[in-house]
Amino acid sequence: MVQDFILLIVIGYIVGSIPASYLAMRLFTGKDLRKLGTGNATLTAVFLHGGKRPGIVAFIGEVAKAGICVLAAHFLVGETWASMVILVAAVYGCSWSIWLKGGGGQGLTVGVSGLVLVNPLPVLIMAAFYILPMVITRRHVLSNRLFRLSLPVILWLWYNSWQFALAGFLIVLPSFIKQFITGDDVVEVKKARSVG
Repeated sequence: MVQDFILLIVIGYIVGSIPASYLAMRLFTGKDLRKLGTGNATLTAVFLHGGKRPGIVAFIGEVAKAGICVLAAHFLVGETWASMVILVAAVYGCSWSIWLKGGGGQGLTVGVSGLVLVNPLPVLIMAAFYILPMVITRRHVLSNRLFRLSLPVILWLWYNSWQFALAGFLIVLPSFIKQFITGDDVVEVKKARSVG
Protein backbone atom coordinates (compact mmCIF):
# COMPACT_ATOMS: atom_id res chain seq x y z
CA MET A 1 0.00 0.00 0.00
CA VAL A 2 2.73 2.49 0.96
CA GLN A 3 4.78 1.47 -2.07
CA ASP A 4 1.77 1.99 -4.35
CA PHE A 5 1.13 5.40 -2.77
CA ILE A 6 4.74 6.50 -3.33
CA LEU A 7 4.80 5.11 -6.87
CA LEU A 8 1.58 6.96 -7.72
CA ILE A 9 3.03 10.22 -6.43
CA VAL A 10 6.26 9.80 -8.39
CA ILE A 11 4.51 8.86 -11.64
CA GLY A 12 1.93 11.63 -11.22
CA TYR A 13 4.55 14.30 -10.55
CA ILE A 14 6.75 13.26 -13.48
CA VAL A 15 3.86 13.04 -15.97
CA GLY A 16 2.32 16.25 -14.66
CA SER A 17 5.61 18.12 -14.90
CA ILE A 18 5.79 17.68 -18.70
CA PRO A 19 5.14 21.31 -19.74
CA ALA A 20 2.57 20.77 -22.50
CA SER A 21 1.44 24.41 -22.56
CA TYR A 22 4.99 25.74 -22.60
CA LEU A 23 6.01 23.30 -25.36
CA ALA A 24 2.96 24.05 -27.53
CA MET A 25 3.64 27.79 -27.27
CA ARG A 26 7.31 27.32 -28.14
CA LEU A 27 6.50 25.03 -31.05
CA PHE A 28 3.93 27.35 -32.66
CA THR A 29 5.20 30.82 -31.78
CA GLY A 30 8.75 30.47 -30.48
CA LYS A 31 7.70 32.49 -27.41
CA ASP A 32 8.43 31.63 -23.78
CA LEU A 33 5.17 31.66 -21.78
CA ARG A 34 7.13 32.48 -18.64
CA LYS A 35 7.89 35.91 -20.13
CA LEU A 36 4.28 36.73 -21.07
CA GLY A 37 1.36 37.90 -18.95
CA THR A 38 1.51 36.49 -15.44
CA GLY A 39 4.51 34.29 -16.26
CA ASN A 40 2.56 31.11 -15.56
CA ALA A 41 2.67 28.43 -18.24
CA THR A 42 -1.10 27.87 -18.25
CA LEU A 43 -3.46 26.67 -20.94
CA THR A 44 -5.32 29.98 -20.66
CA ALA A 45 -2.07 31.86 -21.31
CA VAL A 46 -1.45 29.81 -24.45
CA PHE A 47 -4.89 30.69 -25.85
CA LEU A 48 -4.52 34.35 -24.88
CA HIS A 49 -0.95 34.89 -26.13
CA GLY A 50 -0.61 32.21 -28.82
CA GLY A 51 -4.05 31.64 -30.28
CA LYS A 52 -6.20 28.64 -31.09
CA ARG A 53 -3.71 26.24 -32.68
CA PRO A 54 -1.17 26.17 -29.86
CA GLY A 55 -4.04 26.32 -27.37
CA ILE A 56 -5.71 23.24 -28.80
CA VAL A 57 -2.41 21.34 -28.90
CA ALA A 58 -1.68 22.36 -25.31
CA PHE A 59 -5.19 21.26 -24.27
CA ILE A 60 -4.70 17.86 -25.91
CA GLY A 61 -1.36 17.54 -24.13
CA GLU A 62 -2.88 18.37 -20.73
CA VAL A 63 -5.77 15.94 -21.23
CA ALA A 64 -3.31 13.25 -22.39
CA LYS A 65 -1.30 13.73 -19.18
CA ALA A 66 -4.48 13.29 -17.14
CA GLY A 67 -5.36 10.18 -19.15
CA ILE A 68 -1.94 8.64 -18.59
CA CYS A 69 -2.24 9.30 -14.86
CA VAL A 70 -5.73 7.82 -14.53
CA LEU A 71 -4.74 4.76 -16.59
CA ALA A 72 -1.59 4.26 -14.52
CA ALA A 73 -3.62 4.43 -11.30
CA HIS A 74 -6.16 1.99 -12.73
CA PHE A 75 -3.53 -0.57 -13.75
CA LEU A 76 -1.39 -0.19 -10.61
CA VAL A 77 -4.14 -0.15 -7.97
CA GLY A 78 -7.55 -0.19 -9.64
CA GLU A 79 -9.32 1.96 -7.04
CA THR A 80 -10.66 5.51 -7.27
CA TRP A 81 -8.49 6.78 -4.40
CA ALA A 82 -5.40 5.92 -6.45
CA SER A 83 -6.63 8.15 -9.28
CA MET A 84 -7.04 11.00 -6.82
CA VAL A 85 -3.52 10.54 -5.44
CA ILE A 86 -1.91 10.45 -8.87
CA LEU A 87 -3.95 13.47 -10.06
CA VAL A 88 -2.92 15.53 -7.03
CA ALA A 89 0.73 14.69 -7.74
CA ALA A 90 0.25 15.58 -11.43
CA VAL A 91 -1.22 18.96 -10.48
CA TYR A 92 1.85 19.74 -8.36
CA GLY A 93 4.14 18.53 -11.14
CA CYS A 94 2.36 20.83 -13.57
CA SER A 95 2.47 23.77 -11.15
CA TRP A 96 6.12 23.38 -10.15
CA SER A 97 7.72 21.52 -13.06
CA ILE A 98 11.25 20.18 -12.85
CA TRP A 99 11.59 20.91 -16.59
CA LEU A 100 10.75 24.60 -16.07
CA LYS A 101 12.98 24.93 -12.98
CA GLY A 102 10.04 25.21 -10.61
CA GLY A 103 7.85 27.23 -12.97
CA GLY A 104 4.70 25.98 -14.58
CA GLY A 105 0.97 26.37 -14.81
CA GLN A 106 -1.74 25.95 -12.23
CA GLY A 107 -2.54 22.31 -12.89
CA LEU A 108 -6.30 22.79 -13.11
CA THR A 109 -6.60 21.40 -16.63
CA VAL A 110 -4.80 18.21 -15.63
CA GLY A 111 -6.74 17.91 -12.39
CA VAL A 112 -10.19 18.58 -13.82
CA SER A 113 -9.56 16.48 -16.95
CA GLY A 114 -8.54 13.61 -14.71
CA LEU A 115 -11.65 14.03 -12.58
CA VAL A 116 -13.77 13.90 -15.75
CA LEU A 117 -12.08 10.64 -16.73
CA VAL A 118 -12.69 9.18 -13.27
CA ASN A 119 -16.35 10.29 -13.10
CA PRO A 120 -17.79 13.11 -15.24
CA LEU A 121 -21.00 13.62 -13.21
CA PRO A 122 -19.55 15.47 -10.20
CA VAL A 123 -17.51 17.64 -12.58
CA LEU A 124 -20.72 18.68 -14.36
CA ILE A 125 -22.07 19.86 -11.01
CA MET A 126 -18.81 21.76 -10.38
CA ALA A 127 -19.06 23.33 -13.84
CA ALA A 128 -22.36 24.89 -12.85
CA PHE A 129 -20.47 26.85 -10.19
CA TYR A 130 -18.48 28.49 -12.99
CA ILE A 131 -21.11 28.77 -15.72
CA LEU A 132 -24.02 30.21 -13.71
CA PRO A 133 -22.06 33.05 -12.04
CA MET A 134 -20.35 33.79 -15.36
CA VAL A 135 -23.70 34.09 -17.16
CA ILE A 136 -25.16 36.24 -14.38
CA THR A 137 -22.20 38.49 -13.51
CA ARG A 138 -19.80 38.16 -16.49
CA ARG A 139 -17.00 38.11 -13.92
CA HIS A 140 -14.39 35.49 -14.79
CA VAL A 141 -12.40 35.77 -11.56
CA LEU A 142 -15.49 35.34 -9.35
CA SER A 143 -16.75 32.40 -11.43
CA ASN A 144 -13.34 30.77 -11.45
CA ARG A 145 -13.01 31.07 -7.67
CA LEU A 146 -16.49 29.67 -7.07
CA PHE A 147 -15.69 26.71 -9.33
CA ARG A 148 -12.46 26.00 -7.46
CA LEU A 149 -14.12 26.37 -4.05
CA SER A 150 -16.88 23.98 -5.11
CA LEU A 151 -14.46 21.26 -6.18
CA PRO A 152 -13.52 19.84 -2.74
CA VAL A 153 -17.08 20.27 -1.45
CA ILE A 154 -18.62 18.41 -4.41
CA LEU A 155 -16.05 15.60 -4.14
CA TRP A 156 -16.77 15.30 -0.43
CA LEU A 157 -20.52 15.14 -0.97
CA TRP A 158 -20.32 12.87 -4.03
CA TYR A 159 -17.97 10.29 -2.53
CA ASN A 160 -19.04 10.86 1.11
CA SER A 161 -15.37 10.95 2.10
CA TRP A 162 -13.17 13.58 3.70
CA GLN A 163 -10.20 12.04 1.84
CA PHE A 164 -11.78 12.97 -1.49
CA ALA A 165 -12.48 16.47 -0.16
CA LEU A 166 -8.80 16.71 0.81
CA ALA A 167 -7.79 15.56 -2.68
CA GLY A 168 -10.06 18.24 -4.18
CA PHE A 169 -8.57 20.89 -1.90
CA LEU A 170 -5.04 19.82 -2.89
CA ILE A 171 -5.99 19.93 -6.59
CA VAL A 172 -7.14 23.57 -6.41
CA LEU A 173 -4.58 24.85 -3.88
CA PRO A 174 -1.77 25.53 -6.42
CA SER A 175 -4.13 27.62 -8.57
CA PHE A 176 -5.06 29.78 -5.57
CA ILE A 177 -1.39 30.17 -4.63
CA LYS A 178 -0.33 31.06 -8.17
CA GLN A 179 -3.16 33.53 -8.70
CA PHE A 180 -2.46 35.18 -5.35
CA ILE A 181 1.22 35.61 -6.26
CA THR A 182 1.01 36.43 -9.98
CA GLY A 183 -2.60 37.30 -10.78
CA ASP A 184 -5.07 35.94 -13.31
CA ASP A 185 -4.10 35.64 -17.00
CA VAL A 186 -7.49 36.80 -18.29
CA VAL A 187 -7.51 39.85 -16.01
CA GLU A 188 -3.93 40.76 -16.92
CA VAL A 189 -4.67 40.59 -20.65
CA LYS A 190 -7.78 42.76 -20.24
CA LYS A 191 -5.72 45.33 -18.31
CA ALA A 192 -3.01 45.33 -20.97
CA ARG A 193 -5.56 45.76 -23.77
CA SER A 194 -7.36 48.60 -22.00
CA VAL A 195 -4.03 50.43 -21.49
CA GLY A 196 -2.95 49.76 -25.08
